[in-house]
Amino acid sequence: MRFWLRSAITLLVVFSQVCLAQGPALIGRRIAAIEYSPAGILHSSDLERIAVLKVGENLRAEDIGSTIDRLFATGRFADVVAEAEPSGEGVTIRFVGTAARFVGGVSVEGKVNDPPSRGEIVSTTRLQLGAPFFEEDLKRAMSRMDRLFSSNGLYEAKVTPEVGSPGEAQNVFITLRVDPGKRARYKMPIIRGETKLKESTIVRATGWRWPFIRKWRRVTSARTREGVQGILEKYQKQERLTTTATIGKLNYDPKERVVEPEVEINPGPKIKVQAVEAKVSKRVLRRYVPIFQERAVDNDLLVEGAKNLRDYFQSKGYYDVDVDFRTKPPANDEVVIEYVISQGQRYKLATLTLTGANYFREEDLRERMFMQAASFTLRNGRYSEAFRKKDEENIANLYKANGFRDVKVTSIVDRNGGKTGDVSVTVVVEEGPQWIVDSVTLNGIQQGDREVMEANLASLVGQPFSEVNMAADRSYILTQYYSQGYPQADLRASWQPTDTQHHVNIVYNITEGERQFVRDVLVSGLKTTKENLVAKRITLKAGDPLSPIEQSEIQRRFYDMGVFARVDTAVENPEGDTSHKHILYNFEEANRYTLALGFGAQIARFGQPSSSSLASPAGSTGFSPQASLNLSRLNFRGRGHTVSLRGIYSNLQKLGSISYLAPRYQDVEGRNLTVSLLYENSYNVRTFGSKRQEASVQLSQRISKATTVLGRLTYRRVNVNNVIIPVLLVPQLVQPVRLGMISGNIAQDRRDNPADARRGIFNTADIALATKYLGSERNFTRVLLRNATYHRVSRNTVLARQTQFGVIAPFSAPPGITEQQSVPLPERFFGGGADSLRAFPFNQAGPRDTGEAVVPGGPTSQPTGFPLGGNALLFNNVELRFPLLGSNVGGVLFHDMGNVYSRLADLSFRVRQRDLNDFNYMVHAVGFGIRYRTPIGPIRGDLAYSINPPSFLGFNGTPTELLQCDPSRPISELPSVCQSTRQRVSHFQFFFSIGQTF
Repeated sequence: MRFWLRSAITLLVVFSQVCLAQGPALIGRRIAAIEYSPAGILHSSDLERIAVLKVGENLRAEDIGSTIDRLFATGRFADVVAEAEPSGEGVTIRFVGTAARFVGGVSVEGKVNDPPSRGEIVSTTRLQLGAPFFEEDLKRAMSRMDRLFSSNGLYEAKVTPEVGSPGEAQNVFITLRVDPGKRARYKMPIIRGETKLKESTIVRATGWRWPFIRKWRRVTSARTREGVQGILEKYQKQERLTTTATIGKLNYDPKERVVEPEVEINPGPKIKVQAVEAKVSKRVLRRYVPIFQERAVDNDLLVEGAKNLRDYFQSKGYYDVDVDFRTKPPANDEVVIEYVISQGQRYKLATLTLTGANYFREEDLRERMFMQAASFTLRNGRYSEAFRKKDEENIANLYKANGFRDVKVTSIVDRNGGKTGDVSVTVVVEEGPQWIVDSVTLNGIQQGDREVMEANLASLVGQPFSEVNMAADRSYILTQYYSQGYPQADLRASWQPTDTQHHVNIVYNITEGERQFVRDVLVSGLKTTKENLVAKRITLKAGDPLSPIEQSEIQRRFYDMGVFARVDTAVENPEGDTSHKHILYNFEEANRYTLALGFGAQIARFGQPSSSSLASPAGSTGFSPQASLNLSRLNFRGRGHTVSLRGIYSNLQKLGSISYLAPRYQDVEGRNLTVSLLYENSYNVRTFGSKRQEASVQLSQRISKATTVLGRLTYRRVNVNNVIIPVLLVPQLVQPVRLGMISGNIAQDRRDNPADARRGIFNTADIALATKYLGSERNFTRVLLRNATYHRVSRNTVLARQTQFGVIAPFSAPPGITEQQSVPLPERFFGGGADSLRAFPFNQAGPRDTGEAVVPGGPTSQPTGFPLGGNALLFNNVELRFPLLGSNVGGVLFHDMGNVYSRLADLSFRVRQRDLNDFNYMVHAVGFGIRYRTPIGPIRGDLAYSINPPSFLGFNGTPTELLQCDPSRPISELPSVCQSTRQRVSHFQFFFSIGQTF
């Protein structure tokens, strides 16, 4: 309206200037030239499109007015004046305009004490990127910001706006310089109303004062709202569900810099909700009666509560339940609401049958049904009237989507047949005729690609007819037009029956509208980030069709970089009548440094090398606290790279690493280069400790959404420390070893949810080669394969399985050592624990110390039974995951089998141990687990029973006493402690951790 009002006023001025100044002599003359000033405001094609006056034609006053109207309609002029002057026998007409201004970006400078955050401040201005800019809009924005800062206790905040001069494409950039001042604190609020509670109780409920120290907290908008919410929750615990609490004023005292809130409280009566004639817990009532969530009591909510309770009891097998409610008159500041529940007989949904369904497989229909027959996990099945009606609707919609317009789905409930209390439900499907598409016609296509559109339609000739498919076609066609620069494209769909019964013709009438193009792409807001880094990711160029889809995809790619806190994009002057438009991208860079601290613990059967006792080679139940630190420097040197420092400190592991990540390496999407340095000191194997110093370079490439491949070059120095059994005290095993290794990995992840998968597959393959040609002092090949699948047995029951196979094949062993033992101890396979094989404690699977020399000419000693690791492994895990209590607690039945083997040739599926020196057999375990669903993944506890755990000879003394047990001495001369004791891995294992097993 502002543009059209100015247009009308200016038009009158123009007519007066032209007609009065020059007289009628200029009107009617031939137009010699047409000029626009300033030049460049409009694209040349837009100038040609809006032109009414033509060179060589006679000048008419109404043509001048039409041109001015069209110039204003473009939105790119704040003011336009027409000037005319003689030019020989003709006339030169000149349109002189004042360029409009558009919001190119809003930035916040100065110290910002969150809250409010920079993003909140920018949002509060309501200055939309690309929209026309007016000074009065900025004044209103300043008023809103004053309220924003005041609500957050920053009453002394000063915001100074700076509006830059119009730059490229008439954009102006608004800089808000913020001086927040000091934040006020709360003081004792003024509480009004018949509160029913002590004032001190209400103040504690607000949380506005620190407990114990009784110091008032600083004011924030969120804390004020949470204070009111705390008051309401306090009254709700007192069963006062209709309580209202409002903030009247926030009285600010500038001298003391404190805020005194005025709180008006109307507690209302106590509301007691109880069930009669049936036992219902308070938890169930609070969950299903919505007055507790809405904090209001009205008839509609009570009726909804009765319906919810009816569905609840029907789902428990009380199919004839009747639920009504009554409200007793108020008495003694209390209102009692009684739900009268007549349960009736309890039934079990013994059978659920589908009949008449010929087009779809029965299992496909059952996947869409809420009703379920009784089973091991559902004792009474799942049934309610709401479930029955919903299942009928879901099945009918599926048929209608496949051409069965006349389908009818009904169900029959039979309570008379079979055992007493058993109910049978039969879902009857009357499919009816299937409607078929005879023809699909697209009218109105002038610029679009007809062949591409016709090839991708959901409605096809000879295929079932469905209005769902027509809606999909409409969405697809319009998306195609939008992506090609037709923002005003429209489509009207219709269908008519043909002469053939149950056959239709479909007609799509398309209105393309005017096409729009990209005039240019403008970037703003970059401070640290290199401009060329951003420019590489902008795939829209000048002259391309203006595609909102591609515009949003570019924005997504910027967010994926992880270096921007906010990326705003808009079309400049979106309402203006122009065909060539600027696209704007305004950036707010994220904080460059991120710090994360973590604390946790492990509780399981594990152990460290001990100098005091060798009595528990299989480990003992222990507690290991852990602290972690992650420090990242984002957008390093403005290139979008990341430098990360990571540290872990616990009883079992001390780790420090630094890495450098270069995403999109060589401008290839999905290709990342990582360089890292690592130091690790681990004690998670009972037999020894290990140190590892490593440098690696890794290049990964995402092939598809599910598949990623990577290659890695690693140089590593490993050595063994805290060795406590004599058979390992030989130079070939304990001296430091340098490894040069090249490896490749491929991962395919098609899981629906990696944290808690319910369907899909997950495959990995890792192959590594350590060779002297890379400077390695050991030579071996390592292969580790993994395959996991997830299948839904029913709606909420999942069968998950995983198989892992690994082999280390050494070659060219150094002199004096066998190939099998040339693999350094820390590089061997160790297994067992919560995430691999629950038949064993952590890293306790596989070969053990039998006292024999492990290298030719090495020492022999008293057997200790400590794990030594192996060069082959095979694990298989199977889990049945099912709901246990509600929606957040699940149960797991599992079976684990496998072991770590000395070498590939020793791999065996035997289930019995031949003797106390035989560890190359398959160990099995079964068990039960609990899963509690949380936002970070399920918390799990597993209790496993190992069916055939290994037995072995152990030693109950100390390492010092073990050295006195020389096997070459006569038994009579050995100390009594040197008597071997028969030990074994415990049958029972318990694990507690976060995340699914696999």
